[in-house]
Amino acid sequence: MSKSNAQSETHAETSPADQRRHAQRAALLDAASRMLMRGGPDSISLRKLATEVGTSTMSVYTAFGGKEGLINALFDEAFDRLGATQKAVPQNAEPLLWLAELGRAYHKFALDNPSYYALMISATMPVSEATRHAEEASTTLLARGISVHPAYQYLFEAVEACIADGSFTDEIEPIMIADAFWAVVHGLCSLELAGFHATAEDAKARFGVTTLAMIRGFLTKKGLAKLDSFTKAQSSKSNS
Repeated sequence: MSKSNAQSETHAETSPADQRRHAQRAALLDAASRMLMRGGPDSISLRKLATEVGTSTMSVYTAFGGKEGLINALFDEAFDRLGATQKAVPQNAEPLLWLAELGRAYHKFALDNPSYYALMISATMPVSEATRHAEEASTTLLARGISVHPAYQYLFEAVEACIADGSFTDEIEPIMIADAFWAVVHGLCSLELAGFHATAEDAKARFGVTTLAMIRGFLTKKGLAKLDSFTKAQSSKSNS
């Protein structure tokens, strides 16, 4: 691509009209995610959605091609927003701390974006036994796509870094460790958003205890020594 063409594309992508389209698309997705959380797919009305955002029904069709396209875009948006949250977490030189920070970022995303997180929960709802492990279902089951999404890959990279520096055991495949962390954090956030805990303080405390226990379960002697030093440093900082 020539420099002039690149500049032209950059200008087009940031033009006021383009910015308005992106803003309207985001507003439509936000409103639709709330509708979906309140009443499921049947609750989404393109006419009501357009009215809520202050646009025309035709604009919704133009942006998403219809209701099915809108719902598919909602799932993509949910995981894309989580991916952006994970990407924003600085890659700490200590991989154990990077992993812990990714977990906290995931937790914060779930609490800050309950309607989008509800979509992520629905992606892991039960399917029929015939479909569950079918090879052809890899292109239709939303859950099958989680492990290739950037949001999951940041977690996987942090796990690999923990193994590479000797903090985690290398006797377990990194994908299995990453799966375990994703499942636990996903479940904890789901329970918290469903009102499982009596108070926010209870939820926060149990999230910390459970994720710390998960980390300890994969540590080597070197990793355990590092974690204990981090814990002591944090305790001293809190008491000072």
